[in-house]
Amino acid sequence: MTAALSDIELLSRLVAIDTTSRLATRPFGDFVADYLDSPAVRIERFGCGDGHENMLIAVGPECRAGEGLLLCGHVDTVPADEPEWTSDPRVLTVRSAPSTPARAIARGACDMKGFDALAINLLREAIERPPSEPLLLLLTCNEEVGTLGAAAFAKAWPRERRLPLRTLVGEPTSMRVVRGHKGHLTISIVTHGIAAHSGFPHKGVNAIERAAVVVQALAVVRKELTTRRTPESVLFPEVPFPVLTSARIHGGSAINVIPERCDIDVGVRLLPGMDSVPFLDHLRRSVEAVVPQDAVTVTLRNETPAFATPAERPWHAEMCELVGQEGEFGVGFGTDAGRLAALGVEPMIWGPGDISNAHRPDEWMPLDEFERASHLLRQLVR
Repeated sequence: MTAALSDIELLSRLVAIDTTSRLATRPFGDFVADYLDSPAVRIERFGCGDGHENMLIAVGPECRAGEGLLLCGHVDTVPADEPEWTSDPRVLTVRSAPSTPARAIARGACDMKGFDALAINLLREAIERPPSEPLLLLLTCNEEVGTLGAAAFAKAWPRERRLPLRTLVGEPTSMRVVRGHKGHLTISIVTHGIAAHSGFPHKGVNAIERAAVVVQALAVVRKELTTRRTPESVLFPEVPFPVLTSARIHGGSAINVIPERCDIDVGVRLLPGMDSVPFLDHLRRSVEAVVPQDAVTVTLRNETPAFATPAERPWHAEMCELVGQEGEFGVGFGTDAGRLAALGVEPMIWGPGDISNAHRPDEWMPLDEFERASHLLRQLVR
C-alpha cells in the first residue's frame, strides 16, 4: 500500500489520470487498488468492456440486512478540449483572489473526482479504525454517456447480496441534500423516404420533409407534457413537468439528391413516478399519426431512470440534520442514483461543488466546500 495522501493531494493524483469517457478507466482502478491495498479491504472489479470497469470497495463487516453506508462516485469525465482553458486541465491548480474563495481547477475537480478523493481517503482511514457496520465505495464508469456503468452494475449484481440502504451519490450539489432527480430518455427517430435525382422529384419521397412534420408533432407532445404533474413535482419548482427536446437533426447526402433518410435525436426528462413505456407508446402513436407508419421508426437508445427517495425516510432526515438543511430538493440532471435505486437502496445525492461549474473550461470546486464535505463525511461514518 502506497503512502497516504491528503485529500487535496489525492485529488491532484486523480485528475491527472485522463478518464474521459471514451478512454479506459482501468488505470484509475489500478491506482485506487494500490492505494487501498490492505488485508482489511475487499475489492471487486467488474469489467464493462474495452478497459472500462466498475469497482466496489468494502471495509468492515459484510452487509447482511441493509445496514451500513454505501458511497458512490463515477470516475469518468467529459472531454477537456475547449481552447478557453487557462491552465492544463489535467493538472490541479489552486487559485484564490481577495473577492473570490479559493478554488481547485481541473477537469473532474467538481464532477466528480473531488468527492471520489474524499470517499477513497475515508476508506483508507477505515483500514486503521475498522467500522462496526459495512462501509462501501462504488466507483462507476461511463456515467457521463448515459450512466452505463451503473446500469451494468445494477444488472449484474446478485439480488441476494444486500447493499446498504443508506446510499450517498456524491454529485456536486453545492452541499444541498437532494432526494430525487428526473430521468432521461435518449430517443432516435428516423424518417424514411425514397432517393431520387432532384431534377425528377416525382420519382422520390423527401425524408427531410417527413421529418419536418414529425418535429411539429413532437412540439405538440412537448406542449402536452407541460401540463403533467406527479407528487414529486414539488422537487422541481422551476420546471415541475416533464421536458421533451428535439435536440439534433441530420439528413440528406447531396444537394442534388432527394434525401431517403433523416435522423432526429430527442431527449426526454421524465418525472419520478412516470413510466417510460406508456410514454414511448404515446410518442410513437403521435409520430405515426402524421407520416405513414412504415416510413418512421422510433427507438429508445438509453434510459437513465428517474428516482425519488421519500422525504419521510430516516436517511433523508439524517442527511438533512447533518448539513443543517430544511426543506427538500431535486435536480434536473440524471445520476447513477436512478440506476442504484433498482437494487433496493435509498439514494441521496450530495457533494461539494456546483454542477454549473462542471462541463466547462476551468472547471472548479470551492476549497471551503471540499474541506467541509470531508469533515461531514467523517461525521457521517462515526
